Formats: sequence, C-alpha cells, structure tokens
Amino acid sequence: MYEEKQTFDVLKGTVPDFSTKDINLAFTIDGKTDTNAKFPNKGEGYVVEKVDCEDNVTADWNNGSWSLENVKNNGEAKKVKCTVKFKTIDKTSGLNGAEPVLGDGMIPVIIKENGKVYKTTEDNKDWYDYEKHIWANAVILTENAPSYEDNAEISETDIESYFVWIPKFSYQLFDIGKYATAMGVESKNNMVINIRFGVINTEDGEGECKTPMLDNGVQGASGESWHCKVGDYMTHPAFLAFDTPGFWVGKFETSYNNGIQVKPNVISWIRTDFGTAYPKLLAYQPDLQSHLVKNTEWGAVAYLTQSIYGRCDKSTNDCEDVSVNSMGTYNNNSYYTGYTGNTAYGGSNEQLASTTGNYSGIYDMSGGAWEYTAVIILDGNNKTPISTSQLTADYLKNPRYYDIYNYGIDYTHWERRILGDATSEIGPFASISGSAFVSSINNAYARFICFSYPYMVRGAECGDGVPASLFSFCTAAGNGDYNSSFRIVLAPKV
Repeated sequence: MYEEKQTFDVLKGTVPDFSTKDINLAFTIDGKTDTNAKFPNKGEGYVVEKVDCEDNVTADWNNGSWSLENVKNNGEAKKVKCTVKFKTIDKTSGLNGAEPVLGDGMIPVIIKENGKVYKTTEDNKDWYDYEKHIWANAVILTENAPSYEDNAEISETDIESYFVWIPKFSYQLFDIGKYATAMGVESKNNMVINIRFGVINTEDGEGECKTPMLDNGVQGASGESWHCKVGDYMTHPAFLAFDTPGFWVGKFETSYNNGIQVKPNVISWIRTDFGTAYPKLLAYQPDLQSHLVKNTEWGAVAYLTQSIYGRCDKSTNDCEDVSVNSMGTYNNNSYYTGYTGNTAYGGSNEQLASTTGNYSGIYDMSGGAWEYTAVIILDGNNKTPISTSQLTADYLKNPRYYDIYNYGIDYTHWERRILGDATSEIGPFASISGSAFVSSINNAYARFICFSYPYMVRGAECGDGVPASLFSFCTAAGNGDYNSSFRIVLAPKV
C-alpha cells in the first residue's frame, strides 16, 4: 500500500529534476503492510527505522520534522516509490523510542562484579534499565577475537573498545545562562536536572520550546535562546545533528596501542595534538559515524548524570559527585583510565568514578586528563584562529561533527554558550584568581573558549591545580599536552 503526498516538501533545493508529485510514499509498520491503515502522523507512537527507495534514489527521514530529507537521485529516475518503515515506540523500556541502536560489529554486554563482561542480547530485559541507573553497554572486539555465545564471559584481551548508550532526551531548562562576568556562585550542587526520554523533538508551546539551532539544522546556536525560558523542556541539541535516537560514548578516555582503543587500566592517549587525533577518530569507525565528542555531547552526558537516571536519588533528590580519577598528576603523569582516586578499574570502590555509581556508567569524566571536545570559534567575518597546521580539512568537512561558538576575546562572556553544553547554564560564576573561575555546580573550573585559545577541554586534570569535575571546562591551544586526551562518540544510523 502506498499513497502519494502532493504537499510533502521533500526535495527542497536537493533534486531539481524532481518535484513532490514524483515521489510516491509507501509505508510499513513493524515490518507489515496494512491496506486499511493511514500514513502515521507525528506523535502517534511511531518512529521511522529506515527509508528504502527504488531506482537508485536515497532518502532519510527526520523524526523531528516528520518528513523526508537528503533525497538524492543517484541515477536517472523520473518517478520513484519510497517505502517508509515505521516502528512502534516501545513504552516498556521507558526510553520512548530512544532504545540503543547497535552498529555493525557492536556487541551488547552486561558488566558485572569486578568489571567482568558478559555477552547478552538486545532483547534481554536486564541489558539496561535507566530507571535503576543501569545504562546500556556494548563492546567492539579485536580483529582476532573468537565468537562468544550468549551469556558467556568475554575476555578482556579480546575487547578493543567499550561504549555506553546515551538515549535521546529533552531536559527542563533550569538556567538560561546569560552570564557575561563573574558575580559570585549560588549553590546548585544538589540540583536535579529533569529529563524526558523520547525521539520527538520539542516545539514552541506550553511547557516546551524548540531547540535553538543554526540554519544548517545540525548545530546548536551559540548565545541564542529563541523562545526558550526557565521551566521549558527542550530537546537537547546533541541529538539533532545525526537524527539518531541517541549515541554511544566511549566508556573511558581513548587510548592508543597500534590503533585506537577504549579500555580501562591503560594509559590515556596523551601528548597528541588535536589536528592529529581528530581525523583518526573520524576514521576509527566511519560507518558508525565515529567522531571526537562535541561539547554539546559532553553536556548531554553531564546532564543525564545530574538526573535521577545518573547520580541523583529519586526518593531523596540527593546528588552525588562523580569521583575523581587521580591517576594523572604532575608527580604521576601515566594517566591510567578507569581509576577512582588511585584504585584501578575492577578493584574496590571504582564505581564511584562512574556517571551512574556502578559499572554501567562512563569513567574518566572527572579528573584523569583534560579532554578535547570538537568546537570551533568564529569572528565576525566567519574566520577562525585555528591554523591549517593544527588541523586537517577533515575538521571542516562535515558540520555535524563540531559545535560553532561566537567570537570572544576573553575567558568570560559565558553567555556565548549553546544551551545544553553544560557551560553557562551551570553559572553564575566566581573568580578565584586572575583568569580562573568556578561555577555554581560542584565549583567546577569554568574558563570559556576565546579567540586566543580556540579549543575547549573538559573534565580537568586533578594535578593541574584547578577543581576537577564532570562539569569543568577550560580553553586550550590544541597542542599535544601531556595532560590532555580525547573521547570517541559513535552515532550509528538506524
């Protein structure tokens, strides 16, 4: 069954030789065709898994705008049929369509006592439970690893990389973050950030607002608030660039051993400049849209951690800090991943350095090494101070892979934030010395990106003499410091 959509603006500026009447839309729901069904509307409990078109035509579906996009005529088709494959949103998981998406080569796992890893299946109800602070984990095995049966323990030597799923969510705005100067802190350490999981994007209306985005539709807008105000729910911008129901974050800081890996109890990938690491992360798993974590993506992890699904207790509303990884100081610059204090991953109490307080969470986000995020700052002429010697053309190839910030000449003017990036929203700020500032959440270090230091780093290095925190942020020059590292994100397509 299919029906023609004469009013569907699906080809805007993309395929000049097509018109809207040249595409017939068919659809399936949960793999079945119902000749009595009508084309599903937005908000009726469905998401789109895939769009299949005939005659070498390709197209994507945007669950937010509820329309086709990126329609490309790769052949000579004059009229084409595209089948939109809908899936019923799973209400039982509590994620409302934001369930984990496994890319090729990714294996779902459950991590148990002492960090032991067991293979599981996607339909195992024990794989994850965000209500109980159990986040979904997956691993990529080494090239020569054997096949494992379900429920079997996977040897650590066969694991190349660990990843943790961040489901798509909207959050309730608690501060618009229009801070231009230091004015003293307000205690927000125990503030619980309210989260709603789901794949349908918020729009301007009662109790919610549309996420401020740039014209390209893939980047949050620096300094903008649009109609958003405190108390509104807003779709977090980290989830809009790839139109996926979430993304996978490296469970530990990235390390390097004849290739990229994400593992505990190994030395983090330090002493590497930004321009060298950035293209390597893009090339790590290109089919899974691998990339260096963006500043907004770091913010999404931070906000989920500061919620009842992370380190906040639902019954008491008390929130615990993520403990510091102390294996990386001026006296001990080994920077081992996954540590709590000086305790190795798989020992005792190391779960306290996790974003969940247990083995299912993400590590090294407080302390360890400073971690670069993918950002770019522009002046009034759309020029960046980042030199070509520091970067490759890969950095600017696809705007989905970085955040753009407005010009600033100093470390303050936090109002240039992107809502959701966990910078100015965690103000107001206080000066602790010269160009050093702290925030109102966890007294995190808070020095904003500026033109002379155009890179943003997060998390802090505990031996750097500044407060280490999941919310800490600072500027950097992009060079290969001994105390800076990187973190991978995967965004596999549905």
